[in-house]
Amino acid sequence: MRPNSSVYLPLNGNNSEESIVPKAHSGFSFRTFLFPCLLASITLNLGLVTSLWLRSKAATSQALYSPAQNAIDYKTVKFHSGFGADLPIYDRPPSPEVDAAWDGLYEFALNKVPRNEAVLLPNRTYPILGEEDHYMIALDVFHQLHCLNEMRKAMYPEYYPITGEGIHTPHMQHCLSSLRQSITCSVDITPIVWQWSNQSQAAKERSDVIHTCRDFEKIKYWAQNHFVPRQQNMTIFIDDDLDVPTIW
Repeated sequence: MRPNSSVYLPLNGNNSEESIVPKAHSGFSFRTFLFPCLLASITLNLGLVTSLWLRSKAATSQALYSPAQNAIDYKTVKFHSGFGADLPIYDRPPSPEVDAAWDGLYEFALNKVPRNEAVLLPNRTYPILGEEDHYMIALDVFHQLHCLNEMRKAMYPEYYPITGEGIHTPHMQHCLSSLRQSITCSVDITPIVWQWSNQSQAAKERSDVIHTCRDFEKIKYWAQNHFVPRQQNMTIFIDDDLDVPTIW
C-alpha cells in the first residue's frame, strides 16, 4: 500500500532568508517551489519501492524454502456458506461429477524438482528412478485435499466402498491430525461476522465472507509443470549423496 503523501508546510513570513528577497519577486520563490516537488517525488518513489518490497516479501515470506514459493500470488475470494443452495460442486451429494471435481483438485500432486532446488529443501527427499538428477516432492496442500476427500467419502458409506483409508482407521486419524496442524499453521484471520436476518429474526453468523487467499490455480499450474505421471517402485534403493538433513 502506498503511504499517504506528506503535507508540505511553507516557510513562515519571519524567515530571515525570505526577508531579503526583492519585492519584485515576492510572489514567487524558486526554493519554496522546488522543495515540495522534491519532497513529493521522494515520497512517491519511496511508496513505490515500499509497495514492491511488500509484494515481494509477501510472496516469499515463507521461512523455509519451497520450490513453489515463486508461484505464490494472492487474490480475494468470497467463501461459500455450505448451507442451503449455496453449495459448490465439492459439497454436493456423491456422484461421478463430484468425484471428478475432487480428484481434479490434486491430480498433479506428485512433482519433481532438479537437484539444485532439492539441495535447498529443509528435509532430504528421494531421487526419481531413471532420472536421478531430479527429486520427488508433493506440496502439502494436495496432501491436505486428499485427506479431506477421504473424510468426505467416509460420510457416505452407502456410496463408497469401505477401504483401509476409511473412517475408524489409522489413516483417518492421520488425516484429522494433519488437517488440524495445517489449519493452526495457516491461521486464517479473516473476520467472521454476524448480521441481522429478517427471516430468522435473529443475528446470524456469516462465514460466507471475502478472504485474502493464495491463488490455488497458480500453485496447481506450478504442480502441473512439475508433474510426475507415475509413482515409482519405492522398494528400489537409490544411492544418493544429497547433503540435506533427513528430518529438520
